[in-house]
Amino acid sequence: MKTAFLIAYLFAAILSLQDHINLKSNKEESTLSYTANHSLHDWTGVNSVPDCIIVYDESTGKIQKVAVSARVADFDSQNSSRDAHALEVLEAIKYPKVQFVSTEITDHQGELIVHGNLIFHGIAKPVTFEASKTIKNKKLSVDGEFPVSLEEFMVERPSFMMIKTDDQLKMKFHLSFDLK
Repeated sequence: MKTAFLIAYLFAAILSLQDHINLKSNKEESTLSYTANHSLHDWTGVNSVPDCIIVYDESTGKIQKVAVSARVADFDSQNSSRDAHALEVLEAIKYPKVQFVSTEITDHQGELIVHGNLIFHGIAKPVTFEASKTIKNKKLSVDGEFPVSLEEFMVERPSFMMIKTDDQLKMKFHLSFDLK
């Protein structure tokens, strides 16, 4: 009897895992960006080649886990001098990537609450943010934004004309995945 129960349990566990698939983001359609503010001007840097993988439950249509990694050097603000200075301030040789790994995702009809750890400038910090999930034409898209404090991640705030930029960056993301 115990053997039959164990076999049934293992069979059910294997079947439940079959609904979970790993999806890699479509790099041609996915972006990460930051917006920084200074009293004289604002600017946005865009990374058009982020790496992202999700664990997706096909039976429920829910995202179970997410991991995102992006090279700091791939953010482009359309100003090479500003980008070069950003790489210097962010110590991009020492800390070449910004990463996020989820610890929990709650999905309420496409409105997500995402908990996880953001690793930036060599420091990991817990973050929570909201995102929206849409599925259309066999494409799953996830969009959202959240604030990042430069000082919390021990990044010296850049200055222009002896005035420092705001501490808060606004991180935005659009991640696209092809469904089968």
